[in-house]
Amino acid sequence: MTQADPHWAVAWDWVQREYDHENFDAAAREAMTRWLLADDAHRAAYEKAARLWLLAGLAAPVVGLEEIAPQHERSKAQD
Repeated sequence: MTQADPHWAVAWDWVQREYDHENFDAAAREAMTRWLLADDAHRAAYEKAARLWLLAGLAAPVVGLEEIAPQHERSKAQD
């Protein structure tokens, strides 16, 4: 059994916040930079999280909303 990366949750939060362009201001960028520079493990966790974010954005959804809604409506009608 492997131990979870203790920095993962914080790194994932930073990645999400960074892509929220409307709310990620200079103060947030400065705080993120301080966190990244505080520990090499922070940087490694951030890089993994950023890669996952990029890959998730490139992956097409398995089922589109157009396909889900009709199924949902049919199941409600049958109830």
